[in-house]
Amino acid sequence: MRGEVLQAEVLLRSLLAEHRDCTPARLAVADYMVQRGDLDGALQWLLTPQADDFDGELGFAVARLQYVRGDPAAARAALEAVLSRQQRFLEAWLMLGEVCDVLGDTLAALRARNRLFAEANSQGRWISPETTEPQWQPAVRRAIDAYRRDKRERLFAAFAEVRERHGADSLRRFERALTGYLREWDARPPDARQRPKFFWFPDLPPGPYHDPMLQPWAATLRDAWQDIRDEAVELLREDRDFESFLGLKPGQRAPQSIGGAAANPAWDAFFFYNHGVRYDANHKRCPRTSALLESIELCRIARQAPEICFSLIRPQSSILPHYGVTNIRLVFHLPLVVPPDCALNVGGIEHRWREGEPILFDDTYEHEAWNRSDQPRLILLMDCWNPHLTEGEKEAVRLVIEAINAIEH
Repeated sequence: MRGEVLQAEVLLRSLLAEHRDCTPARLAVADYMVQRGDLDGALQWLLTPQADDFDGELGFAVARLQYVRGDPAAARAALEAVLSRQQRFLEAWLMLGEVCDVLGDTLAALRARNRLFAEANSQGRWISPETTEPQWQPAVRRAIDAYRRDKRERLFAAFAEVRERHGADSLRRFERALTGYLREWDARPPDARQRPKFFWFPDLPPGPYHDPMLQPWAATLRDAWQDIRDEAVELLREDRDFESFLGLKPGQRAPQSIGGAAANPAWDAFFFYNHGVRYDANHKRCPRTSALLESIELCRIARQAPEICFSLIRPQSSILPHYGVTNIRLVFHLPLVVPPDCALNVGGIEHRWREGEPILFDDTYEHEAWNRSDQPRLILLMDCWNPHLTEGEKEAVRLVIEAINAIEH
């Protein structure tokens, strides 16, 4: 503070001779070297073998020096190494976005900024001017502006070929949905019962329940329900290949979304597809059901859909009220085994399953289900395209959601 920089550096170097892992001292010496223009020396100083860089501060300082020295590729590698150990390091995510921009890797910049904002939100930092330190406000503002601009350009580019092929007018509804997702207007459904967690397509017919026969394949599954039921009941008799629908480990207690009078209430599934991944062994176990599923149009979106399973609510178990992610797809149920006192409630309207009678509903409306009997309830559950979407809209939806997934994962 008195300006005796050389004496300060001597003292810090003396301290580091005995305490090599004193990161603040090492960083301070590097700063003094930078101030006198010795960037190469400062970089070598920071790269000198030492104790583990647990908090990532040294690695971040190395990245900053490499960037200033005109080597953004090396800076990126250093930042990625830091973030592999310290994923909550906001300043490193912020800088990684800027470095990827310089390198011309827009997707990587988008992914870094997406992670930055998710981490910042979880930490309660950088979510408003009041929660952002003054020295970081300009960089955070630049990151927000770049993220919004580049994400919009990437998502609109994702379906440009579809728009050209089908005509711009055919995708007006979808473009309105997309600008709502991008928060360019208040895209909240007017019905308070409906709160999609991810993507709302505003100009589709509303309502919690829809006619299942709008699906051209619904009658095929309905007419074959006894064959499907026979395979499902055999699985239920063996009861060894069902797993938690929510991905819980064996013996793990049910989360707050599952309730009921049972000691350990459960919602289990025998998956044919889960987040778009095909369960080949399960298809082989149920060849008739598999053949039927593969003969119809499925909602296929990489890493997202289809989601198809034999859905099992164990006795005295309930699925508590919750919302689905998007109304671009609806949920189809083909009831197979329905004991008394089982029901579904969507948007405040209760429905009691009847074996062999399909239903179709929009799970972005608040919904719940229960089995208050002492017997299992078993249905074929599948996500499917909202039947009110056109072929062009389905193509655009698929491409844009896959583009969003590429940014967010």
